[in-house]
Amino acid sequence: MMICTRMYIRHEMKIRRATRADSEWILHHRIEMFKDMGEPEEALKELSKFTEQYLQDDWTKDYAYFLVEDDSKVIGGCGISTFSIPPPLSQPNGSYTYLSNMFVEPEYRRNHVGKMLIDYVVDFCKSEGIMLVILHASDKGLSLYKSLGFTSSERLMHLRTSDYSK
Repeated sequence: MMICTRMYIRHEMKIRRATRADSEWILHHRIEMFKDMGEPEEALKELSKFTEQYLQDDWTKDYAYFLVEDDSKVIGGCGISTFSIPPPLSQPNGSYTYLSNMFVEPEYRRNHVGKMLIDYVVDFCKSEGIMLVILHASDKGLSLYKSLGFTSSERLMHLRTSDYSK
C-alpha cells in the first residue's frame, strides 16, 4: 500500500495518515464506534485487548488509518485495508479497499466530517487505481454511505470458521 501524503483542508480541519504514535487514537475510535453500536462493556474490554495486541505489531504495512484534526485536535478517523485478488471483469486490476473503523466524535457529527473522510479515501483509492470500496455500515452510518453512492449487495456473505460444519 502506498503512503498517502496529501492533506485535505476544510476550514481548520485536515486529514493526515496515522502513524504508530497515533495507536491510542485508533484504539479510542474502535472502542467508541462499537460502544455507539450498543456492544456490551465486557465485549468492549475484549475488543480493547485484541486491538491493543494488533496495534503493537507493525500494522502500518497492511492497514492505513486516517485522522481528521480540527486545530490539531483529533476529531475522527477511518481505516482502510487494500486487497488484491485475481481480477474479475468488473475489477480489471483485482484490487479493492475495505473501509473500516469510521468514527467521528459526537460533537463533530453532522458537520460533513464523515463525508470529508470518504472523499479522502475515494481520492486515495482512485490515485492507486482501486475501483471498489466496500464496508459494513452501522445503523448510524448507513444514511451517509447511501447519500454518497454506496449500494447494498445481498450476495456479500461471510462465515465464521468456528461455525463451519462439513
